[in-house]
Amino acid sequence: MCLSSVAVLVLLTGCSAVGEGTGRDYAPLPFQDEGGVDSSVSATLPGKYLAGRQALREKDTQSATDFFDAAYSLNGQDDFLLQNTFRAALSNGDSKRALILAEEIVKRNIPRNDTAQLVLAIDAIHQSRFKDARQRVDEIKANGFNILLKPVLSAWILVGEGKLPEATKALEQLEKYEGFKLLKSYHLALLAHVSGQTELAREQYRLALKGPSGRAVRLVQSYGTFLLEQGEKVAARQLFENYKKRFPLSPTINRLLDKLENDESIDPLIGSPIEGAAEALYSSAAIIGQEKANGAAVTFAYFSLMLRPDLTVANVLLAEISEDRGQLEKALGYYNKVPEHSPYYLNAKIRIAWLTYKLGDDATALSTLNKLTIDNPTEVEPLIVLADLSRDRKDWQNAAAAYGKAIDNIGAAKARLWSLHYARGIAYERMNKWELAEADLLHALTLKPNHPQILNYLGYSWADRGEKLEKAKELLIKAVSLRPRDGYIVDSLGWLYYRVQDFDNAALQLEKAVELQPEDPTINDHLGDAYWRVGRQDEARYQWQRALWLDPEADQIPIIQKKLNEGLAIQVDLEK
Repeated sequence: MCLSSVAVLVLLTGCSAVGEGTGRDYAPLPFQDEGGVDSSVSATLPGKYLAGRQALREKDTQSATDFFDAAYSLNGQDDFLLQNTFRAALSNGDSKRALILAEEIVKRNIPRNDTAQLVLAIDAIHQSRFKDARQRVDEIKANGFNILLKPVLSAWILVGEGKLPEATKALEQLEKYEGFKLLKSYHLALLAHVSGQTELAREQYRLALKGPSGRAVRLVQSYGTFLLEQGEKVAARQLFENYKKRFPLSPTINRLLDKLENDESIDPLIGSPIEGAAEALYSSAAIIGQEKANGAAVTFAYFSLMLRPDLTVANVLLAEISEDRGQLEKALGYYNKVPEHSPYYLNAKIRIAWLTYKLGDDATALSTLNKLTIDNPTEVEPLIVLADLSRDRKDWQNAAAAYGKAIDNIGAAKARLWSLHYARGIAYERMNKWELAEADLLHALTLKPNHPQILNYLGYSWADRGEKLEKAKELLIKAVSLRPRDGYIVDSLGWLYYRVQDFDNAALQLEKAVELQPEDPTINDHLGDAYWRVGRQDEARYQWQRALWLDPEADQIPIIQKKLNEGLAIQVDLEK
């Protein structure tokens, strides 16, 4: 197992979509029709088992749980079925069912039962039976992801037993792994903090904050609350302000600063050994999730919620993983668990609106986003997502209007200003308001002079309009040099050569573009045009036919069909 220090940082920094800062279709089972699994198959034990396996592959954890439970009920003595039923329960977040099955696995002494032991250990921690929990964790082999989890969880169990020196020693095992040193300092600071060891906590907080770990919001949050407990309000404020300078949009730090401004109480991040153990599990889930081992990440996140149901970041992590898996309804469920008092609440509501749109309810999504823009007049993110949603719907007028409001309301998000001008420029261009589009694209290019997408869009637009062709060529050559494997950008350069009647170079570049992006109808259409101009008419017709097969925009179909029937005129129409 190789985990990067960057991944460790992410666990403390927060979550990507909703933190600081796909839909997927599956083939049915061979014996499945639109009504579900054929009852003649699923009624049998093998049928239920196979249906459960297929459901797990499709990430349909509820169906997997139902099928495996049904199979296990037909043969409760089968160890293999027991283990699969247990795994399905874990995947579905059914902690009560998983606990019952874990007890049975350990009772039968089934080999390789580390996860079952871990479930029983977590249950013991939840009940403050720390000695029992320690014995369970001691049984777990230190391999795979347990290399990360076992020392940290053991340390918190030992703190629960009042054994701080032994807890400190347990964490020393992480020193063997360069990427885990930050994690070690972070948890050592937390457990010293919880244990009232002020000087050790201060020392470890400072150590953890050195170097790149200064971006870790949960670390900054915990150290800030520690300073407040010591009566060092000025130092805490300075810590938060320094973080805000680097990450001005951090909802957590902005909320903490608001509380300081209003003299509101600020609770510590971790207040007990049980909460510390939950943090250990969440830490592990976040790291594992960054390594794309989402199955284990989901399991560890569920474990953290078994100990601390109010751990919002765990629900956010589960929501993000569910989105990544294409489980949009499940993601909605997790985002809806984010409480209104959480700093993640606004971003969770924004994600809820976006997912609602992706699930086909445009009206509700738009209504939610419009309300969020009204209720949060100083926040730019609802405006940006409203604009993005409108752009996705090809509602260019409302997209441009929302991007404009976001630009006017940019506030602390100035680093994103270029992207708003770029996006609004695209909307204006689609509305045939070229002067406005050109102004936005040029402004975006001023802010980000080496951004390949801006270079490409502006250069292609000039080329397609037959304007400023030398400048367009300069931009597109630069864009290709920055991103030579991007088929769309290579296509733009090829199309520019076509527009200036350098047909040999056009064909050469467009052939490369088709190799890089073979399924794009526009690029295939462009290559057909270039082939025709260099005398390769049969190949041109093949590319045009292929463009039609690839489902082009509706207004392009008759144009391509006419070329198939009649070929191209002798003269190149630069106003095409």
